[in-house]
Amino acid sequence: MAIVCFTPLFLFFVGWFFYLSVFQTYKGENMLAFAEEERWKAVSTLKAERGEIYDRFGQPIAINIPSYRIVAVLKLGGERVEDKTLMPDEFAEAAKQLATVIPMAEADILKRLEQNKDRGQIEFGVPGRDLTVDQKEEIEAFEIPGVTFVEEPKRYYPNKVFASSVVGYAQKIDQNGRIELVGELGIEKSLNDVLSESYGLYRFEKDLAGRQIVSSDEQLKIDPEDGADVQLTLDHRIQQLLDTKMEELYQEYKPKNATAIIMDPKTGEIIALSDRPSFDPNTREISSYSNFSVSSRFEPGSTMKIFTLAAAINEGVYNPNELYKSGSYKYGKTVFNDYNITGWGTIPMVEGVWHSSNVAFSILANERLGLSRYEDYFNAFKFDQRTGVDLPGEVNSQFDFESPLNVLITAWGQSTAVTPMQILQATSAIATDGTMKQPHVIKKVVNRETGETIRTTNPKIVGQPITAEAAKQTREALDGVVNSDVGTGQLYALDNYRVVGKTGTAQIAENGKYLSGQYIHSFVGMAPEDDPELVMYIAVDRPNGDSSTTGPRIMAPLFKDVMDVALRYRSVEPDKQAKSIDASTKTTASFVDQGRDDAVKEAKAAAFTPVALGNGETVTAQSPVEGQPYVVGERLLLKTAESFAMPTLKGWSLRDVKRLATLYQLNLEIDGTGFVTSQSIGKGKPVKTGATLKVKLASPSN
Repeated sequence: MAIVCFTPLFLFFVGWFFYLSVFQTYKGENMLAFAEEERWKAVSTLKAERGEIYDRFGQPIAINIPSYRIVAVLKLGGERVEDKTLMPDEFAEAAKQLATVIPMAEADILKRLEQNKDRGQIEFGVPGRDLTVDQKEEIEAFEIPGVTFVEEPKRYYPNKVFASSVVGYAQKIDQNGRIELVGELGIEKSLNDVLSESYGLYRFEKDLAGRQIVSSDEQLKIDPEDGADVQLTLDHRIQQLLDTKMEELYQEYKPKNATAIIMDPKTGEIIALSDRPSFDPNTREISSYSNFSVSSRFEPGSTMKIFTLAAAINEGVYNPNELYKSGSYKYGKTVFNDYNITGWGTIPMVEGVWHSSNVAFSILANERLGLSRYEDYFNAFKFDQRTGVDLPGEVNSQFDFESPLNVLITAWGQSTAVTPMQILQATSAIATDGTMKQPHVIKKVVNRETGETIRTTNPKIVGQPITAEAAKQTREALDGVVNSDVGTGQLYALDNYRVVGKTGTAQIAENGKYLSGQYIHSFVGMAPEDDPELVMYIAVDRPNGDSSTTGPRIMAPLFKDVMDVALRYRSVEPDKQAKSIDASTKTTASFVDQGRDDAVKEAKAAAFTPVALGNGETVTAQSPVEGQPYVVGERLLLKTAESFAMPTLKGWSLRDVKRLATLYQLNLEIDGTGFVTSQSIGKGKPVKTGATLKVKLASPSN
């Protein structure tokens, strides 16, 4: 059977060679003449270099360095030549010397030489590649006959783990025997065509000795062309600090993923970006090939409330002093709860912002703004499309607004998945005059040889969802998140700059269900408040360890260390300010000796939440007392008798409970911190001076 198959093929080749030997032509070309002509021609490849990558100040991020591949020549023209080829009796000494430089055992080197002694030349695999100049010179000093080197391009990243998910890496690829660098990830990949070099060609006639015939007209030269250099918007000083702090966070809390991005909201320039897990592009021990900031989408949690608030302010339907009852909100058959399930009682809307109240934002979205208008703002903030940032692998958001319930839930941060870059782009409108800037990391592309700028990335406005005044009022409303005594973001406050922002804690959905006890914690902050120079977004996905550790405790140290230094590098003048919010603080008047009903009426007019205690006709004591500062919506306890019916204390702060105990000299027993969840004396039960009251409190997690 095999003979039948191969006989026709054998006869074909015999016939073909017979034809060439007799007629000496192929496609009309005289083959002997062609061979003779080519014998006297030589071709030389003219080398070029890949473009390099720099930060905004010209500091190198990705550069080219020479590397060498070691070759042992064992024969020349099939013969061993003394002093020009490595002779068999020299193998042992050569192996001994080479083993001191390349990472290969002496016995393995010797074995490779002896097993291949009849070949013309051999290499030494991975240990014999990527040798440095120092290693090359060290081997050359041995003067081993026949040992030579082939120079190859190599990409080197001097900062090692430095914005690796942004920069990516380039690696060697064998292109028909020629080694080239090709981008495989990040900017190295997305701008590979820009960075790549074009090798040149030189073809000439030669004489018998192989020398070029100078007078010949048979010359062809194609000049080589280096790749273009790329300058990024990254600031190497801030980037290095961010990478250091991110690594500390990653090592301590072992999250599945984490990202931190710093952007100039006025230009859209990314000043620093760090993902975890990360890698050193020189060694490429990579566990994740995605850029978390653009290629991962997730339900953002309460950071999404920023844009619901901005929309309501822009439409004129947000009243910071409007009182509402926190705790729960019913939409159809669905009931939403605040993270502090019992709520904080009846409080003003602005305090709901500071507490990150789901109920407050459900009211804003459904009853004040309207779900249809909310959808319009969702699109105006560009959450329905990719940002177009110049990083590879960006994905779009994922949402389903066929159900009005999903629209409402989106307004306070669940149901819809977005990317960190989409949050950052939308926040640029809040931090400036209401205009959104497209994020970008490429500052310019420069001709490597002439220094001429080929292209520049200019700031690009991609929309204006709100007015400049609405942006300013949104920042003022968010101020208490960080700078009030009840805000969820108090740990993010800086000593030298006024920070405003929003915390977020989001459940994680998998296979249509939310994972129990698993969260993505996030924070978006900007500073200084009156004219933000920088916006920073941080997200940490499923940190391990103590499940009671809140997002602020995980992320605030990183935010504070990096943001403070970054603002100083940007020459922003420090502005020390008191932590409390003076604009919303008032001074308590005296209600003592006033009639019960009149006191309650005046207390409401003064933006208190009055609680009348006892059945007396006249107020005999109060807390807070005359002259003490208070915040809009704060409880005012009015004592009218020595005994009273116990009110519901659920949602009361520890401070409010202590005020009640002081007014009636109660023996107070406290279990926990935060807000009251249960009480030993039930609602409506009579209480006398000196009674014992036990309360349990729970801390919020958002």
